[in-house]
Amino acid sequence: MPSLAQDFVQIWIIINWISKYAKLLKEWDILDLKNLDKDVREFVHPGVYEKFFLPNRRNKDLFFTDRESAILFWIPPVLIEWILVWRKYEKNKKILKKIKDLFPNVYICNLNGKVITE
Repeated sequence: MPSLAQDFVQIWIIINWISKYAKLLKEWDILDLKNLDKDVREFVHPGVYEKFFLPNRRNKDLFFTDRESAILFWIPPVLIEWILVWRKYEKNKKILKKIKDLFPNVYICNLNGKVITE
């Protein structure tokens, strides 16, 4: 997630999980505890699968807190309500236009929570 402490993540997507379609998508969440018995090796970078991913998705910590989701299929744009951007993207009108062209019905806001495009 974009934050004041780092700048390598420039975008964060906030999804509305209330609709019945979103709830169906969550059945494919590889971080969900009910999916722990599934082999998801092909969906996780091999460099982190054994050492980081497997132990941490079962034993929640700072990185896996039960608030994250890792959906294996696409997220329909209709479920996306907000896009949070970091400072570099906030100041780049070309990138903001590209995001808005891809997601015309979302709010784009900065780290201060200010809506910068509607």
